Amino acid sequence: MDRTIDRLINKDIIKVLREVGIKKGKKILDCCCGVGNYTLPAAIIVGEKGIVYALDRNKEKLDSLKKKSDLEKLKNIEIIEDEFESNIPLSDKSVDVVLLYDIFWYFTLEGKKLPKLLDEVYRILKNGAIISVYPEHIDTERLKERIKDAKFQLEREFCKTIIHDDSLKKGCILNFRKIL
Repeated sequence: MDRTIDRLINKDIIKVLREVGIKKGKKILDCCCGVGNYTLPAAIIVGEKGIVYALDRNKEKLDSLKKKSDLEKLKNIEIIEDEFESNIPLSDKSVDVVLLYDIFWYFTLEGKKLPKLLDEVYRILKNGAIISVYPEHIDTERLKERIKDAKFQLEREFCKTIIHDDSLKKGCILNFRKIL
């Protein structure tokens, strides 16, 4: 994608992420971030006093994200190259919003990884913080139940234009709040 298209997409995605609840000065985890379609707009929103943790196992995608963030002069992205198996390398109650966008081809309803992921997300989220989910490739109703079982309350569901496979499309986002 050329930079003009990137900027247009970022502008639209910035609006969506603000609606999700991302604000200036916040700490965000973009879990399984890929090339950073949501990492970069989130970094723009949180500004210099915020931080976006970009977690992914794919070095090539993270290298692409790093080049884009350098080009945009974004200094508030911390890239974490890690294959999630059981631990997110962040402190307890340190994150305001976790993005779980288009990752459910990897974290299936039947697998053991999803409950571990949700436990870790719960651990790193501050009390009352948000987990935002784009549930592509999965039964949304069953996923909602799994997330609710992991001590999250569905707060809001809304449909917007989002990025999927480097294309814009209409998609629904689920926002859950961590409950004690």
